[in-house]
Amino acid sequence: MSFYPQPNRYQCGPFALKYALVMLGIFKNENQIGIIAGSTWWAGTDEIGLARAARRFNCRMKHFSADNPHEAKKLLNQELKKGHPCVLSVSNWNHWLTVVNHTSGKYIVIDSELDKVISIQSPIKLMRKWKYADEEITSYDGYALYPKFKVQTRAKFTIQKAHELMLDTNDRLAKRWDQYFNDLITICRPRTKLTTNFITFKDFLRRNENQLIHQVANWHGNPSYAELKKILYNMKVIADIYDLIVPWDLEKRALIDLSSILMMYACGKYGMDKIY
Repeated sequence: MSFYPQPNRYQCGPFALKYALVMLGIFKNENQIGIIAGSTWWAGTDEIGLARAARRFNCRMKHFSADNPHEAKKLLNQELKKGHPCVLSVSNWNHWLTVVNHTSGKYIVIDSELDKVISIQSPIKLMRKWKYADEEITSYDGYALYPKFKVQTRAKFTIQKAHELMLDTNDRLAKRWDQYFNDLITICRPRTKLTTNFITFKDFLRRNENQLIHQVANWHGNPSYAELKKILYNMKVIADIYDLIVPWDLEKRALIDLSSILMMYACGKYGMDKIY
């Protein structure tokens, strides 16, 4: 699940909604979304179907539209600034993609039509693809995803993080995004305005990473330090994007949980003999 290209041309709508939901910490399979939305190979997915699927996951899609690029950018930026990922109808209403952030004059776009689904685009490039035009009208149509529940944590994609995920070395992280998140959310807590007495996951690893890696690698004997370090790095990327922290009173438990996960990884990959 998570960040990978669509396998066919007609599933762009379910993929676009899936990526918008991921920004809210909701992980749903594109096939499930497609069934709810009524996607078909001959007609794809329309906005009515996507709105129906969003409602199933306790969200609503707010439509916004403009007839010129300046107003369209203004409306899009307003929604992104409020933390709402936006699903856009592009390529003359023949394709859907998701915009998740506007920062430093650039847009972070997730487009399942591309081999590298996460991209950083200039306003000119995005507007050119977003524009719908025929003999009578010109329009830019989008749908902001509004949750009807209190979101635990929203993904905050920066350009730096987007660049990281675009690297070939992070392909596995992109494809296993939901698994990493689901493990981390049981170990960490989302930071809120009321959160006190905690350390960031980055600082937690700075204190404990070497101990965790050496203990597991030396005990099991097969995993390298580098591959265990890569797993913890992947977790740190997720924790940074979703702003997950470790409360002080849970630091020891977090150590136990992470060492257990690393050992399960080692046993799952390399196997082990019965020891007692």
